[in-house]
Amino acid sequence: MVVADLKLGSIILPRSESPSAISRLTEFEWFHKIDTENDLVTPEIDDLLLEAQKTYQSIDDVIKGLGVPPTVGILEILFKGTIIKKKDYEIGEIEDMVNDLQKRAPSIIDEPAKLLEEQADTKRGIEEYRSLKETLEVAKKLNIDLSGFGLMKYFYTNLFVINSEDFEEISRALEGITFYKYDLESKDKAAILVICGIDDSEKALKVLRGFNANPFSIPDGMSQIPSEAYTNAEAKLKELTAKQAQIAKQIAGIKKKIRRDILVLHEEALVAKDVLETLRKPGGTKHFAVIQGFIPSKMEDKFRDITKQWTSLTEEITDPKHKEQIPTLFDNKKFVRTFEVITESQGIPGKGEADPTPMIALMWPIFYGLMFADLGHGLLLMGMGLLFKFKGQGNLSRWGMLIAISGAAAAIAGVGAGEAFGYHLDHMGPLEGLLEEGGALHSVSWIVGILSVAELTFEQVINILKVSLFIGIIHLVWAMVLRIKRLAKEGHKIVMYLEAIPNITLYGGIVVIMMCAIGSQYDVMNMYSKVHTEAVPWVTIFLGEWAQVWIVTRIAVVIVIASMAMMMVGGIMHAKRHPEDGGSAANVVMEVFLGKTVESLAHTISYARLGIMLLVHAALLLTVNNAFSSLGGSESVGAWAMIIGGNLGIMMIEGLIVYIQSLRLHLYEFFTKWYDGGSQPFRQIRPELIYNQFIWKRK
Repeated sequence: MVVADLKLGSIILPRSESPSAISRLTEFEWFHKIDTENDLVTPEIDDLLLEAQKTYQSIDDVIKGLGVPPTVGILEILFKGTIIKKKDYEIGEIEDMVNDLQKRAPSIIDEPAKLLEEQADTKRGIEEYRSLKETLEVAKKLNIDLSGFGLMKYFYTNLFVINSEDFEEISRALEGITFYKYDLESKDKAAILVICGIDDSEKALKVLRGFNANPFSIPDGMSQIPSEAYTNAEAKLKELTAKQAQIAKQIAGIKKKIRRDILVLHEEALVAKDVLETLRKPGGTKHFAVIQGFIPSKMEDKFRDITKQWTSLTEEITDPKHKEQIPTLFDNKKFVRTFEVITESQGIPGKGEADPTPMIALMWPIFYGLMFADLGHGLLLMGMGLLFKFKGQGNLSRWGMLIAISGAAAAIAGVGAGEAFGYHLDHMGPLEGLLEEGGALHSVSWIVGILSVAELTFEQVINILKVSLFIGIIHLVWAMVLRIKRLAKEGHKIVMYLEAIPNITLYGGIVVIMMCAIGSQYDVMNMYSKVHTEAVPWVTIFLGEWAQVWIVTRIAVVIVIASMAMMMVGGIMHAKRHPEDGGSAANVVMEVFLGKTVESLAHTISYARLGIMLLVHAALLLTVNNAFSSLGGSESVGAWAMIIGGNLGIMMIEGLIVYIQSLRLHLYEFFTKWYDGGSQPFRQIRPELIYNQFIWKRK
């Protein structure tokens, strides 16, 4: 279990000093706050939180308005090499930080905030004048003064702008009232001119207001003659459009100028807001606060030192309520830590459950390397991953390291396959001389092409599939052993002895029978006969020369039958003890006889994809390289376009497919055998810093 051992850390202090305790815990960082049901409010914290929220919201609004991305994207890293370095920020107390943010924020956000407000006003003005212009285009045809519209002595006349989709309903509601429809440039809007007697005016207004259509009027300050107002609206629209373009240009310039500063400020404000929200309601009494949380045991001394000005203590977690709340904190080595993102996609390991990350760290490079085995492609992929690792931020940096490791594994496997960009390593330029007898690398030349796909012969294909299945068997048996270990730890002895252990022996027997079939040249019906004295692939290597096909087959069949019998007995016993599960003896027999045996075969064959993807990779590169030669080779521009484009396409498409297949073998073949997950992760007191490097100073 590679997760950190946790202890309970508690601080008891005057409630008025809570902000100072928040500062120290933010500095400590590795503190998972235990939520309490206390409703006592700490004014000192609430006042600070309110100011922090206001500052954060004002900065966040500007960032969203400018469209500043929260992190540097993949394409920007690849094509521009953009990197935003962390900025050192001296911090002592959380209240000083909030006050500092309030002072610094205006100098950065006031100008863009003003521009954004001006942009919004201009956009509203454009929309209003555009709508006015379109309506006036109808009204000017009437060639009358709209100031005469409205309620007259005997008639009511007015112009309305409606949604086009409402016209049918409006026309039905205005039955008996005279009106005329005019189409506008915008298909979503239409204008109608209503002419009716005074008695029908109230009905007309009620209907149209029900559809959010008010009488059209020309704004004050403009000529009430439609043709003149139209000219004025057109001029104003042109003026506002030019202003909008100018503001957009100013915003683009200021966005580039303040990008780093505003992201730094935004992150600082987020930290202040989040830590104050997390620790807003400490437990305790009216005058004394009690702050409790989980801390890593190895940081116990640091916790005591940083909180020594108050009463602080650490203890083992014994309270049943606290035991239920214990989070999971990974404690892996640096290399293994890269693969935690895979574990997290399946769920955080629960209490007493083994952390699968070290196993993934071992098997992932093997899976990815074997399926994507090519020295050239692997090195390129590794280079791209390192670029993301060192220039990316947050999750992108972690995924970059995973890509780099995958690429390195593919490059190493490429040496074993003897391939680089689909060409044979032992025939590539200077390498040929170095690998030959007398060359500097001759002593290790046996490694090159040890699992060759150079000619794609039947023998090579069979060897690759054998290796794939062998790796798969190790992976599956590993998962089954972990299940047995878990059942033993949880005290489920009957399930362990009558289901889990027989399941692993059943699987082993079926796998051995499969190997015997291969050793007998697929003479399945007679492989138990003494005439089959051939060696059994993999089995004979480990057991010795006595392990011939005929005797190993007989032993394996006995093991399979005994395992199935034990599993049937265990299943029937379980069905009797737990009738609520709806199982029966017949169901148990059928499940073991057909389900478990077929499952064993299917899961093992699933790992054949390791070799198949390698063969597909080699075949695609062979096709591209042959096309390069047929188009004229290095002397043809078209041939270069073919080979560069083909290699990039294969890297992008197959690199992604191989990632998906590697993930699938872990999530569906490995995890489902023994892993539940579902625990809550350890939440640090502050979020991960991307743009800031806090430098803490003590008073």
